[in-house]
Amino acid sequence: MTEVSALDEMLSVREGVAFCWLGNAGWLIRAEGRLIAFDLDLDPGGIRLEPPPISAEELAPKLDVLFITHEHGDHFNAYTCRTLVEASECLFVVPANNVEKAREIGVPEARIYVARPGEPFDLPGIHVEPQRAFHGHEDFAVLASANMFDCGYLLTTGGKRILQPGDSVLLQDHLTLESVDVLFVSPTVHNTHVDRSVVLIEALDPAHIFPQHFGTYRQNAENEFWTKGYPDELRAALPTPVQERFHKLQQGAVFALQ
Repeated sequence: MTEVSALDEMLSVREGVAFCWLGNAGWLIRAEGRLIAFDLDLDPGGIRLEPPPISAEELAPKLDVLFITHEHGDHFNAYTCRTLVEASECLFVVPANNVEKAREIGVPEARIYVARPGEPFDLPGIHVEPQRAFHGHEDFAVLASANMFDCGYLLTTGGKRILQPGDSVLLQDHLTLESVDVLFVSPTVHNTHVDRSVVLIEALDPAHIFPQHFGTYRQNAENEFWTKGYPDELRAALPTPVQERFHKLQQGAVFALQ
């Protein structure tokens, strides 16, 4: 029997919403007949521990929209985006401070959609609410060069509200969001680690929680604050009923909601 690829499995979803983790903060989401993504780093020559489960070349003809939260290469990856520019017609949703990088990579102006925190907009089948994000650093501090125009995104599609905070420390903005069904959470030192992730989960009470930003890159003393995540510690810190809503996926695994 021929094994079905993760991409084919995603594309076969006709109802509900499906998710596929591609490592770090990279996700595919299938809803309303469209394939959308967050923060893809599919560079096979980078510092990944293993090759990406779906190649940029394989994905390109099928992708409709790529949402980017900020400029760092593990989120706004030049190799991946150049491949998507050349081999796809997908739309690039980028924060206002990332437009110049998009142009340098070669994204045509007609395919750039600028996102600004607090300014919602609609794409076919998707309501988009850009959120503020303030990038963290070592020792749980805010990065000195953190930019107020970095974005998280709250998407409404397929009948679900999906929050991707991006690389951000915990903000009051996060705690006042309503009706979040699906939360991507980054339990790293430079994001919301364990204790602040628990606060976020308790405040939003999402039906489904997906950890990200772990197990993707080779670690060393200099990068551990962002390459090392603590998903198991986070799950253990949650009440038992909430643990049942916590889904730690393998890269390339597909999780479907009806």
